[in-house]
Amino acid sequence: MDINNLLQEIRKAAPYMAESYCIVNGSIMNLNEVQNMGYDEFNLRAKQKMPLKLYKYFPNTLTDLTDENTGKPIIDQVTGKVKTVNYSMQALKNNTVFMQSPTLFDDIYDSDINLDYSEYEKARLLEYCRRCEIAVTEKMETQELGNRLINEILKLFQSKRNFDSLFKRAPATESENLSDQCFLLKLKKELNRNNDLAMALKNVILSDFEIYSKYLQNVFRATCFATTPYSQLMWGGSYANCHKGFCVEYTVLSNDPSYQKLFLNLFPMVYCKVRPNMTDRLVKLEDKEPTKELLWDIYFHGALRKSIDWAFQDEWRLLLPMKNNLESKDYCVPFFPITKVFLGSRMPQVARKEIIQICHEKHIPYIGVTRKSNVFEMQECIVKCEDCPKYIENTENN
Repeated sequence: MDINNLLQEIRKAAPYMAESYCIVNGSIMNLNEVQNMGYDEFNLRAKQKMPLKLYKYFPNTLTDLTDENTGKPIIDQVTGKVKTVNYSMQALKNNTVFMQSPTLFDDIYDSDINLDYSEYEKARLLEYCRRCEIAVTEKMETQELGNRLINEILKLFQSKRNFDSLFKRAPATESENLSDQCFLLKLKKELNRNNDLAMALKNVILSDFEIYSKYLQNVFRATCFATTPYSQLMWGGSYANCHKGFCVEYTVLSNDPSYQKLFLNLFPMVYCKVRPNMTDRLVKLEDKEPTKELLWDIYFHGALRKSIDWAFQDEWRLLLPMKNNLESKDYCVPFFPITKVFLGSRMPQVARKEIIQICHEKHIPYIGVTRKSNVFEMQECIVKCEDCPKYIENTENN
């Protein structure tokens, strides 16, 4: 069934159905069933219906380079101008894809895992109390947990004039040890700024929440692919710079051992209406060493979950953990072979000529894309680019 027809069917459905079902790889599926799948089952079932071709739209524009730590533009020491890069052209020339931070996607809620602060605050206080070996239970309210922790800190300070020995439980991991040290340092900093222990503790928990939320979005990088080169919405938006860019076709070589890492890390998006609350599940994994289960929770409930409003994209994503897989400083990784290039109908002739030249050098087939005359759909041009009057005129003038 066509993805647009699927969307119409879901919109017509009763509200309960809209909240109980999702669209995955062009098919309507039961959301609970999909959510109960682990990595292995989801990956296996997704790969059984994986398209043989994937497509990526490129705007063919310059992007300012920024420092990853400060976010400030990188200045060329010779010219004094901001350094720029054309990731689109880079991808075509090198057969690579740029792995982007999800925080830079056009959808500001993309890859945003649903963490409830109130629940997080209680769970974090409960964890800190247990590390201090304070008698607490999960049934206690947030305020009581906070009061017990504050009393323990005050008792230590009154007897030792410091609270450096607050945590009595031996850290289970190095991450937990660093977390304990950070807590003590942040608490001292807050108390120096405002001699209010309750407020200082609250600010420390808030800092934990902000850091962990950011970590969950930045533990991986992603790049996105479509399943058709004829999407008007993709051509007409920022993805292809309003038809001025191009679209690259990749052939998925699922049985080639040299591409197995790529193949296993490609997933279809899950388009649905609801967002699950992951607070309890993910807070328990904070300060633990990253596991396959934690990474899959981040992937499935963040990186692969998107509003049903975006289902027209029928998107697949390549997801790679930051530390283990992205050794390249520019975050560009080799991808499946490029087997065709589609040129936008409004692409400037100079850019068109440059891309055609690259295709000739790399023996890649190419074709222009235009709108059908009788319906609002895109199609391949019937005229080869070199035979197009506009191309010939531009070539002669240059």
